[in-house]
Amino acid sequence: MAKEKSITELKDEKKQLSARSKAIIEAAKGEKRQLNAEENEELGANQCRMAEINLEIEEREDQNRQQGKQHVTPGQGKFSLRRAIANMVDGNQQNDADASVIDAATTHHNMSGAQMADKRSIVVPVNMESRAAFTAATEAVTGVVIDEEQQEMLLPLQSSLVLAQAGARFMTGLQGNIYWPEFSGANVFWEGENDEAKDGAGAFSKGDVFKPLRLTAYVDISKQLLVQENASVEAYIRQAIAVAIAQKIEQTAFSTKTGVANTPDGMFHTLDANVKGAMTWEQIVAMETKADTQDALFGNLSYILHPALVGKAKTKVKDASGAGGFIFTGNGDGQLNGYRALRTNNLPKELGEGSDEFGIAFGNWANYFLGQWGGIELLVDPYTQALKGTVRLITNSYWNMGFIRKESFCIASMK
Repeated sequence: MAKEKSITELKDEKKQLSARSKAIIEAAKGEKRQLNAEENEELGANQCRMAEINLEIEEREDQNRQQGKQHVTPGQGKFSLRRAIANMVDGNQQNDADASVIDAATTHHNMSGAQMADKRSIVVPVNMESRAAFTAATEAVTGVVIDEEQQEMLLPLQSSLVLAQAGARFMTGLQGNIYWPEFSGANVFWEGENDEAKDGAGAFSKGDVFKPLRLTAYVDISKQLLVQENASVEAYIRQAIAVAIAQKIEQTAFSTKTGVANTPDGMFHTLDANVKGAMTWEQIVAMETKADTQDALFGNLSYILHPALVGKAKTKVKDASGAGGFIFTGNGDGQLNGYRALRTNNLPKELGEGSDEFGIAFGNWANYFLGQWGGIELLVDPYTQALKGTVRLITNSYWNMGFIRKESFCIASMK
């Protein structure tokens, strides 16, 4: 006898049928023709099956309500990361809400092309879609309200990344290796009235291939903290994990390293030969000009610089008279040359000939790629730090990063 499908599986089947029906109709529209007999028959069968699925889901949910427990799908469940970790520490079975999200995230992770998740770990989604909502909620046993708002793991991760703030191309849920094809552009020629036209087709090249690379980190959480049932604890645990990952991502992206096995190249391994030394207004303008002369002065344009350079720019005038004002304007992130200026200590220092310069970058950050595969795998280690009363959470996640279009950037150093 065939296994009865779960509500999640039924919804997946309905989604696939809907997508197939839409594809049939769009294909006929594209070819400007009527549907043929086979297509009409398939569309009719799909409509009938989707109606059956709706009835099955309604019946199943009625049964669950009568049993006193609402069925929880990954897209509708009330998930608590704190509770899931605590259950792992105590050796307890995950409840339905937590298990449904973990199972969905694990399945997605294992299909991503990254390393298969350890069966003893918790996998949580980075970008929560309807199939894997990440929400804290009322504790079934205690009745304590934790949080009814959707709490995405991605939110603290994005806010911790200056690259995300600058508008870098941040992509999650990737599967397999990816690359961006490069097009050389079409060629057009002047020819005589009766001369044969030359082939003007441009050429495509594959571009750099990005594959998932393992990033691991750990955070220690107090065992006492794990038993606290409130929204601030839940948020703190997510923030602690996200910040640990975010810091390593940006340290790698802004590093001077290249050619290190299983590690993305840092953008500062090669510096602009003409922009260096003492910070001047001319040098700041030169960074913008480099992008402009390569037809790259558009998109998410920003400067990102070391905080030491922000301090320099606030005290340096644009010209000898001082009439033009200071190089750095505004409060907070401020502006350089009319463009947003972000700062982070993850930019390198000790650069240049005298090893006394700091990193600065300008460009269209939409042409810098940050990619993430699968979910975040959490290995819960209650033993290593047991004498200190803490639990160690070891995170494994899969990332890669790099330039999509290198000519959109000027990577330099100043002092």
